[in-house]
Amino acid sequence: MKPKNQFRHQTYFYWKHGCDIRSVSRKTKKCIIGTKMSKRKLKERLAAVTVTQNKYPEPATLSDEFCPKCGCDATRHTANMAPYPEVWIQAFCARCGFLVGMADNSPWQYALEFPEYNYELD
Repeated sequence: MKPKNQFRHQTYFYWKHGCDIRSVSRKTKKCIIGTKMSKRKLKERLAAVTVTQNKYPEPATLSDEFCPKCGCDATRHTANMAPYPEVWIQAFCARCGFLVGMADNSPWQYALEFPEYNYELD
């Protein structure tokens, strides 16, 4: 894609629609998020993820960060949704809206850390 067209799609997405991927055209979605990953490639990518647990205050280190449901790399984050001393931040997949990571008065947790719970964070 030409840089001029890519700039036009990004401007349209970020400034006119406030990063809401559901309200833009298919061409803009493809430019911002990319094409959808096949199930086989997604399973291979999930199998290749390695999680390294760190000491308590530090979050776990992942070899690759992405949505475990669709394989998308793009995320949207909420701001801190609690008053100052509290921490409550969530990250959602830009394509499917799946909860990818969160911190609720604890270190950051990735959905990829919990394959035994079907990658769910609750």
